[in-house]
Amino acid sequence: MSAAARVRRDFQLGRRPRPLVAEGEIAEPLHPAVLWQRAVDALALLRARMQAAGLKPEHAEAAIVYVERAAPDEPRVFTLAEDRIRALELFASEDVIPLGMIFTQHDEQTRQRAIFPYLFFGLNQRGMAVLRKAAEREIAAAEMIQRAVN
Repeated sequence: MSAAARVRRDFQLGRRPRPLVAEGEIAEPLHPAVLWQRAVDALALLRARMQAAGLKPEHAEAAIVYVERAAPDEPRVFTLAEDRIRALELFASEDVIPLGMIFTQHDEQTRQRAIFPYLFFGLNQRGMAVLRKAAEREIAAAEMIQRAVN
């Protein structure tokens, strides 16, 4: 197991969040400032663990995955590299529901890009399917970039 894989495993260990709502119900969104701080803290924690393992922290990136009430099965992504004020405005909308995060981590040892989810709260099956769809799109985009580079 590579050093980056160990960091990912350790980062993801722990008790899974409890579901916020029952199947078929819609979750109330987190307050935008709380959401942003949780996202920033999670990325900082992953990067700190990477640095402690002798890895480059800039090889980790993250994005918040959300849906709009008009299209609850269509994932949208907001990268943490974007403007904080814009994030607060976006997530203050009643039509936007944050689901969790997608992390990407470059593994220098295996020369691969790992993509993995991070939940703010437990999701029902529908929410997990949307988060999975966002991850699959990120994987497809990464593969397309890799083919273009080669």
